[in-house]
Amino acid sequence: MPDSFSADGLRRIRRLSWVVRLLSLAGALFIGTMPFLFWAQPDWVAEVVTQQWGIPKIQLDMQARLGAMLASLLPAGVVVFALSQMWALFGCFARGELLAKLPASHLRRIGVALCLLAAAQPVGRTLAILALTLGNPEGERQLWLGLSSDHYLSLLFGLLLLALAQVLHEAARVADENAEFV
Repeated sequence: MPDSFSADGLRRIRRLSWVVRLLSLAGALFIGTMPFLFWAQPDWVAEVVTQQWGIPKIQLDMQARLGAMLASLLPAGVVVFALSQMWALFGCFARGELLAKLPASHLRRIGVALCLLAAAQPVGRTLAILALTLGNPEGERQLWLGLSSDHYLSLLFGLLLLALAQVLHEAARVADENAEFV
């Protein structure tokens, strides 16, 4: 336990760590299972794709939905990976590993995942729409690519976390050097 952190401060960090770890686990379970549940229900797919995505004519056969589900697993997989790294990061914090290289590595992986998510979300949706319209007659197939401020923010927050991870890694290196002098 580092001397620079008070017992009360460490207690608060541990309490917050368990909350974040539970939320990370719940999020990973939800996001990891949601594509399977969503794409298995053609009526739900039809409602979302036509009303929210604005795609008027789609194919809802098993092959089209399977292709779209596989496409949606790309961003879902990135999110589950990020949440697993968050689980691990806050596990380090719960154990009192604050200025150490392992938490810096987990933070770096979360940053990388958020940067990847900025690309995985539009690519996943593009491939899903392609899978759902590939069976349409010629001239009614759609290739869609859209970027939103959410993708931009994901990239920016990913880059922020990468920078913070580098700062934490450097702080851990300095703390290790100082510990060798004592």
